[in-house]
Amino acid sequence: MLLVLAALVAAGCGGSSSSPSAASACNESGPTCVRVGLGQPLYLGTLLFESDPIGLDVARSIRLAIDYLDGSFDGIPGQLLGHDISLVGEDDGCSAVGGRTGAVRLLQEPALVAVIGTSCSSAAFGAADVVLEQDNVLLLSASNTAPGLTDSATHQRNYFRVAFNDIIQGSTVADFAYTRQEWKTAFAVHKEGDAYSEQLTAAFSQSFVLLGGTSLSDLGVSDTVTPAAVQRAVAMAQPSFVFIAEFSPVCDEVAAAIRRAPDTRNIPIVVSEACQTPTFLATLGADANGIYTSGPDFSTVRESAFYNDAYLPAYRRLTGGDPIGVFHPTAWDTTNLLFDVLRRTAVSDSSGVLAINREALRRGLLEVRGYEGLSGRLSCTSSGDCAEGARIAIYRAPNWPVNKGDAAQPIFSQLKTLAQIKNGG
Repeated sequence: MLLVLAALVAAGCGGSSSSPSAASACNESGPTCVRVGLGQPLYLGTLLFESDPIGLDVARSIRLAIDYLDGSFDGIPGQLLGHDISLVGEDDGCSAVGGRTGAVRLLQEPALVAVIGTSCSSAAFGAADVVLEQDNVLLLSASNTAPGLTDSATHQRNYFRVAFNDIIQGSTVADFAYTRQEWKTAFAVHKEGDAYSEQLTAAFSQSFVLLGGTSLSDLGVSDTVTPAAVQRAVAMAQPSFVFIAEFSPVCDEVAAAIRRAPDTRNIPIVVSEACQTPTFLATLGADANGIYTSGPDFSTVRESAFYNDAYLPAYRRLTGGDPIGVFHPTAWDTTNLLFDVLRRTAVSDSSGVLAINREALRRGLLEVRGYEGLSGRLSCTSSGDCAEGARIAIYRAPNWPVNKGDAAQPIFSQLKTLAQIKNGG
């Protein structure tokens, strides 16, 4: 069974049914076409924030996917279509400035095939996605979740993501709070000016109000709005709970300020997956106990024989430990999905030169239907969303995946599709 599953993963999980067509030919000149000569590598860009667990976990999964191109985790990079993969990496800085700068630098490589990234939604939204669009270069993300990236009003046509859309996470947190816990009033906290943070709290607040709850505030944290100021605002509002969609270390500091003040210490706190880090638990210590976090439910991933018997042992050999983030399954799927579409659309001419049409590559992604990945079922749409839905869980500290790994058990979990939520479900 393991060998069968491994073969499926090596072939891109067998989920796409399209075949090469004449549109794959790369006869014109200009930014649409990439030609790879004999003995030359395929240049794949990465635009990641590797100083954060999310970015580092994604980078490791990309390396493992390249290792597995030959069908085995042997520590030796495999080849795709007879060519080595050469990674060209830039740091997205987890910011719009970093995303734009990194994308510009990646485009200095004229044979750049595509880019996997960004780590942070803010580095893509109106930043890297716009820059790469100018040269018709695909940007595929394993961890961007901000709804605006795939909203019809703001989506860039060459942007795709395998990560879930935060309208699902926001809806699940609202359901947990209002329906399961019967919390009627909410106080949201986001990072001022950050696409991920602002859009997630907006999605949550919208769902919470639709259920019948009351949103007391959606407060942005900045240089002038400190964790202490947030705590005072929470103390004044006295909400049923606080939802924090921030990044470490600011998320840690806000939660610590609320937990350590007598007038707010008993108010429940829910943090988003960006705050589900080892530093959060270390910073708060015993004060972290009882704090909830939202994030992907790994129960389906854990049922995979390939994940347990092949991927995890390979990850541990590569890093010396278990995954440290929550997006390593989507990173694996993102990389293998790209490899699968390249196999279907790249064309070798009579001289052995590999021709890659970036537009054909984009169309190949749009043909993906029912791709069975580690993270779930994928069908890429013109909006850029590839994940048909997501199972989002709520965990209670110290029983968090980042701390307990696969042993962490959620206290609440929901599977929702994008179509379901967009239709009012």
